[in-house]
Amino acid sequence: MAKQKTQIATPKSDAPALKNWEEVNLKLKRLGALTLQKRELENKKTELISEITAKFDADAAPVLMEIQELNAAITAYANDHKDEFAKSRTKEFSHGTISMRVSTSVKIVSKSICLKVLKSLGMHDFIKTSENPNKDMLATLSDIELAKLSCEKKTVDNISIEPKIEEINAAAATGRTK
Repeated sequence: MAKQKTQIATPKSDAPALKNWEEVNLKLKRLGALTLQKRELENKKTELISEITAKFDADAAPVLMEIQELNAAITAYANDHKDEFAKSRTKEFSHGTISMRVSTSVKIVSKSICLKVLKSLGMHDFIKTSENPNKDMLATLSDIELAKLSCEKKTVDNISIEPKIEEINAAAATGRTK
């Protein structure tokens, strides 16, 4: 274990001047005792923090589990009714909103093959100067063209669930729930 050095700022003007090495040695002994006391206090602090963290984790576990279950249920229901999001991508409710956005990204299966083919076809606009395929440009290509470049489009439905915390909290405070 490496030795720990303690750096002390300039001594206070009222600190007694040391007269000999024996006094220095005694001060080193006191410094060591204080360092041990500090370590004990730090260990106690760590133990207390661990206890608080364990209690919090135990208390929060059912809440976090229910949040996950509710999000999963809402997401499943929204996915089953995604046709209702065709006109308006967001549904407003008295207790929150649910939004469904469709995003399309390009997944490059083989970066080296894609780059070689883009270069050979003279499609340099589709290559970023960092020698990465330009996904924004690739997204404009058809599936067949992407397959030739060893790429494919990936479409996913992104759902965001946002309860109106302030309104729910205000309603709970007044004893009124919907």
